[in-house]
Amino acid sequence: MCYIVNEWQNDSTCYNAPMNSAPVSSSINDLYYERSGDGADVLMIHGWASSGRMWTPLTQALDDAARCWTLDLAGFGRSPLPVHIRPDLDAHLAWIIAFCERHRVQPRVVIGHSMGGLLALKLAHARPDLAQRLILMCPVVTGRFGLSVNEVFASQFWMLLSAYTRKFWSLIQSDKLAPMFSAPFYVDKALHPRYVRDFQSTTWDAAVAALESIANNTMRPHLPQIEQPALVVVGSRDFTVPPDEGRLAAQLMPNARLVEFETAHHQPLDEDPERFVALVREFIHADERDIQRA
Repeated sequence: MCYIVNEWQNDSTCYNAPMNSAPVSSSINDLYYERSGDGADVLMIHGWASSGRMWTPLTQALDDAARCWTLDLAGFGRSPLPVHIRPDLDAHLAWIIAFCERHRVQPRVVIGHSMGGLLALKLAHARPDLAQRLILMCPVVTGRFGLSVNEVFASQFWMLLSAYTRKFWSLIQSDKLAPMFSAPFYVDKALHPRYVRDFQSTTWDAAVAALESIANNTMRPHLPQIEQPALVVVGSRDFTVPPDEGRLAAQLMPNARLVEFETAHHQPLDEDPERFVALVREFIHADERDIQRA
């Protein structure tokens, strides 16, 4: 197994490491990432106000089955965002493609959650060579949020108001208020600190630009052209992103299979980790013909 280190100097070192060694991480000058495990490349893309830390239970479970790459998108988690840049989804997509090319990542599977699911779809459409298979967990597909909140972020009213929300963003990121806005009631309380930390690490520019861009993006016209085998997982109780978003993707993509977690909300990996991990392991190793028949 070869690990890249000293990224700032643009050189690399390879050494043999045991199968279950700790993840290797690197803060590069574009995106922070962690890489762990051995096997086919699996790229994991987090959702809004989150980070690559959300995938830790999955990467640990796949340590013997895949080489997992978890990214922090620019302005989220541990990836910095250049001053005065408000990246839309196309900017994030370009950075993901550049990352894959720079590190020679050829993902056998791309896994995306929520906003990350929308980015996975955009990647599969724009660069099918970088997305052989897809796993979409509670994906945004047509730009819809629960309660039609997306209509606010796509409105002229929001364009006038958004500049005044920066101070409010700092307020709700405070230690007192952040748990109220970031930690879902339906996940184990032991996981709440991770949600709070990721929320507090999200920059205002990245958060606002992402919401605006999601609300103005739809992959519906492109779904029939995304022919890669895909596993779509939705929580039937999801009120953050309507489960109909994932159902639509599974209906219109030629080789997609839908799995519903009847008691889950927006975080199936945290709510039912054993079931989700088992689905992922099966999908990674499934023969192409078995996927087609599923």
